[in-house]
Amino acid sequence: MIASSATELGSMLREARRAKKMSQSELAAMVGVTRQWVISAEKGAPTARVDLMLDALRCVDLLIDVVRDDSADALGAVFGDGGG
Repeated sequence: MIASSATELGSMLREARRAKKMSQSELAAMVGVTRQWVISAEKGAPTARVDLMLDALRCVDLLIDVVRDDSADALGAVFGDGGG
């Protein structure tokens, strides 16, 4: 699975939580956050704290693997000028 946005990562979190038959409240309790935080994270809230998102992903047996994307398109999307 590859996520290139907060929305895609949140969707993966939701799918994995549901696959484990875990409620949002149960996940929230495991992570130490509110149910509203889980709802926001699953919707792809760009302000979700990375440490909490990592904890939530771990609770549903997901890990993040960061890989380099050297494509000019990726750099252009970040910098708006085609790479630098």
